[in-house]
Amino acid sequence: MEKVAGVFPVLPGKDARDVAAVLKGRLDEYTESRRRQGVHVERAYEQVTPMGTFVISYLETERPFAETSAILGRSELPIDRDFVQAIKDVHGFDVTQPPPGEPPEVLADWVDEAVSDHKRGLAFCAPVIPGASNKARTFVKEAYETRRDDLTAARRAQGMSRDLLCLNHTPMGDVLCVYFEGDDPVESNRRLAASRSDYDVWFKERCKEIFPPEIDVNQPLPPITQIFDSQEILVAR
Repeated sequence: MEKVAGVFPVLPGKDARDVAAVLKGRLDEYTESRRRQGVHVERAYEQVTPMGTFVISYLETERPFAETSAILGRSELPIDRDFVQAIKDVHGFDVTQPPPGEPPEVLADWVDEAVSDHKRGLAFCAPVIPGASNKARTFVKEAYETRRDDLTAARRAQGMSRDLLCLNHTPMGDVLCVYFEGDDPVESNRRLAASRSDYDVWFKERCKEIFPPEIDVNQPLPPITQIFDSQEILVAR
């Protein structure tokens, strides 16, 4: 299974919810569309920042991101054509053309082995200091691989069950997208921000090396809005 978290800027004057709106109320069409693309989980979140509004999407697919996008771009299904047009209108991104630049780069994919189902999700993005992307890769490797046992203990204490980090290479520079799950993701983030455990303090200090000063991981995230969740749609069926 391929996993990816991608960031998409919302054009000035546009509403991020307009993209998700074309999918809602069309369950049979949506199911067939995502079956053809091999998409199993699709979630999207709106984050308002001083730099503008962004949508962070999370996908679990059978194929790499570029292949999944290509299938969507070629589709003749009415729901897919509406979705492609909405993406172009809201984000200025033409899915019918090959994606510009490099695809999102998965830096870490942690799942609690004791949890088999999907929990509630939350996602956010943060700019990486110019020139610090390799430092981010090194940090993440140490945090999620070398110190995996420490990470697992910390995430369980925070109530998290999944954690995915993707480096997005954008015209504005590299942006790190973070997606995580738990029974209450907002509370999990609050616990991380407040934590004084050795691992969490080390983790947050290292974050200061890759994010600009205005990104303070010792403070909870500002409100982030979930605008789409395929799990909710399919369960409702």
